[in-house]
Amino acid sequence: MSATSIIIRTFNEEKQVGNLLRAIERQDYKDYELIVVDSGSTDRTLEIVKEFPVKIISIDSKDFTFGYSLNIGCKESTGKYLVMVSAHTLPRDEKWLSNLIAPFDDEKIANVYGRQLGHSTSKFSEKMDFERTFGAEPLVSNTLLDYVNNANAAIRKDLWEKHPFDEYLFGLEDLDWAKCITAEGYLIRYEPSAAVHHIHNEAWHQVFNRFRREAIAAVRIGLKHPPQARISFVRALINFLRDCLSSFPNYSLTRLEEMTRFRYYQWKGSRTGWLQGKNLDFHREKNSIFHPDENQAIVIRSKNKANIESMSIPEMRPGDMLIKVDYVGVCRTDIEVYEGTLGYYRDGIASHPIVPGHEFSGTIVKIGSNNKFQERFKLGQRVVGECVLSRGKDSERKEVGVINYNGAYSKFIVIPGDVIHNIPDGVDSKTAVLTEPLAVVLRALRRLEYRLSKNSKIAVIGAGQIGNLCTQILAFRRYKIDLFDNVAERLCLLPDITNRTSTELTDLDNFDVIIEATGSKDVLEKVLKESSLDSTILLLGFPYGDIEYNFEDIVGQEKVIIGSVGADSEDFDEALNLLSDLDMVPFVQVVMPLKNFEEAWQAHKSLKHLKILLKP
Repeated sequence: MSATSIIIRTFNEEKQVGNLLRAIERQDYKDYELIVVDSGSTDRTLEIVKEFPVKIISIDSKDFTFGYSLNIGCKESTGKYLVMVSAHTLPRDEKWLSNLIAPFDDEKIANVYGRQLGHSTSKFSEKMDFERTFGAEPLVSNTLLDYVNNANAAIRKDLWEKHPFDEYLFGLEDLDWAKCITAEGYLIRYEPSAAVHHIHNEAWHQVFNRFRREAIAAVRIGLKHPPQARISFVRALINFLRDCLSSFPNYSLTRLEEMTRFRYYQWKGSRTGWLQGKNLDFHREKNSIFHPDENQAIVIRSKNKANIESMSIPEMRPGDMLIKVDYVGVCRTDIEVYEGTLGYYRDGIASHPIVPGHEFSGTIVKIGSNNKFQERFKLGQRVVGECVLSRGKDSERKEVGVINYNGAYSKFIVIPGDVIHNIPDGVDSKTAVLTEPLAVVLRALRRLEYRLSKNSKIAVIGAGQIGNLCTQILAFRRYKIDLFDNVAERLCLLPDITNRTSTELTDLDNFDVIIEATGSKDVLEKVLKESSLDSTILLLGFPYGDIEYNFEDIVGQEKVIIGSVGADSEDFDEALNLLSDLDMVPFVQVVMPLKNFEEAWQAHKSLKHLKILLKP
């Protein structure tokens, strides 16, 4: 049993948590235990933490509140004193912990909180706030001090057992606890010698949300105003002018812009939260408040309507894997889902909303419980996922990003472990996106192979992604192929491995096998009409639409029509092994941010690029 328990809350803290734990190891006070309460980190946080003698408690991100995560850690502690320290802080010296614990020699002290300082990477205005809030002189009070703060604080466990932290606040659980305990006559001590650097590397929307969250909590616990800010714009302007004075003479446009933005988002967040606070539904709004940018995704809400939205990370079931998407490929199917022209949507089988994207590569960041695939997969491994999860009836069919399952136009995607595959070391993550379309082609050719011979005359119609891959694989297998496409630039990508290329679709009756990879209704009608006796037609396009056709021609001329969609596990394994043997360079030349999905779709329609990748 240790005298002191140090409780650290983590969520994606890989940048700082290792530095904090190393700094704790260097403290002159040694009688402590370490407890980390992690709320679903998706980076290397847990991997780093496990290098230290730490007890790890994991909670689901959807269950997180500051009070709840602290109570979980406090409950598991054995110490007489409970130290709370933010995972993105760094003790100033080796006496931080002993200085934080020493005031408890006075039995009336219930809570000790230490000094917080800015860091070289901190925003200048925040540094000024720390200096103004956390002075150089110690204070003891039996009333609530200005800024009791659990980023660097300690409390007595016996008092926590009587008064656990409020789990239904959006923040300021520390101030609420201090209010309660001072009402019973206990003392609060501010101890500046127990100092840490508090390192906030936040985007502007995160600054806004932090102050909004604190203002909401301030309303809930009955404060006269948010603890670090005011809702008056005049006060924000005064703070900005004070920053300018403190910055003199080190002015620059960059610093002035940063100070302006910080004070604006501090004011806007505080004002928004203060006005929202009384009427906000805690249970309904909890996740959006705590994790507003947890999982950005493109959501197709209805036909021709799509936006980037903040979503919860999908719920994981036993056997699932949480994948951080590295790249996702733009496919015409994505656009057809958006436009509602894909058969599933046109015929009312599938419905919006849905997150598109079925061609992707990513990195495993979390492995679900009771996972039978834990021996095959490890955190940090690069993987790809299959598209077709279920080939059941239409209402039961599941295709990633297509029908009944959200896809990879997203920061994260959850995929069952039995449909993901490791990316070989020799294949980069951009090229690996092509695994799914290549596997689709391999499955289609496997269904066709009984109709192929070494002397087969083969036509591939369409030199886009699928047609290009078909041609490359058939050439790799030493078949002779004629390639057709009305875009000459696409034909130029495969000049040396084809028997002939042409922008004119002619002489279809000369071929034993015709692979249609455009999805064009007009092209299909021409193929059906002009193909030869005993020919085989492989259909790989979407969507063809309705066609009037007399099928007596199929019977009378003994033609064989093969349709194929998706791929099986064996096809993915073969595709991953084959990628390094094919020319994938033309497929990975254009990469856009996920937020530019509309621009990417327009570029895809222009047919100027063989492939476009999006990067979340």
